[in-house]
Amino acid sequence: MATDRVLRVWAAVVDCARRRGEHVSSRHVCLAVVDALSLSGAGLALAGRPGALELVYATGADGPTELAVNLGEGPGVDAAGSGTLVVAVDLAAQGGAGRWPAFAPEATARGVRALYSVPLMLGALSVGVLDLHRDEPREPGTEELLDAVVYADTALLLAIDELSGVPVRGAGEAALWHAEVHQAAGMVAVQLGIPVLDALVRLRVHAYRRGQPLAEVARAVVDRRLRLPGNGSQGRLS
Repeated sequence: MATDRVLRVWAAVVDCARRRGEHVSSRHVCLAVVDALSLSGAGLALAGRPGALELVYATGADGPTELAVNLGEGPGVDAAGSGTLVVAVDLAAQGGAGRWPAFAPEATARGVRALYSVPLMLGALSVGVLDLHRDEPREPGTEELLDAVVYADTALLLAIDELSGVPVRGAGEAALWHAEVHQAAGMVAVQLGIPVLDALVRLRVHAYRRGQPLAEVARAVVDRRLRLPGNGSQGRLS
């Protein structure tokens, strides 16, 4: 991610929270991206039980993200499942109804025409989705998509801090995207039999409680010097 783009997106999210007199959260990512990219709405969902998404926030009631979560079908479900961007230029077109027979007619009935879904990626693993939609058909441009990816990364970063119950990190925090963090989260997930997102939250909590960088904790897990216990305590370094 280009540093200037990351800082610009972070500033927009912080400004959104400040104008509302609130602490920065993943909710403000959804609100800020709508303004920044001139969208009709946005929704954020995280991976819950295997094969399912759980709605975190949507900018409006009865939005496409909530619809996709309830139906188990739609661009957001496909994006989260495949880890690739899914773009629906016009959900009212025949192709939309053919691909998402339950989702597309219901979404268009709610005024949603264009929708693109950006997966929340932890390395090669998808742990959620950021849905961005408009009330008219339109294909997003390259710059818009690049911004959308950074907004999605920012949403994931903030969501993890919220789930962890630790103070929000600032812009430029790149530890989440270190290969060792991805590998450590996968190892903890297998060891404890929990979803990767939950494993990442446990790593984040452990790092915060110990006052250590997340990448350092991840390296200890990968090197098998640290194993996190299943009861959520801090674990033990050998």
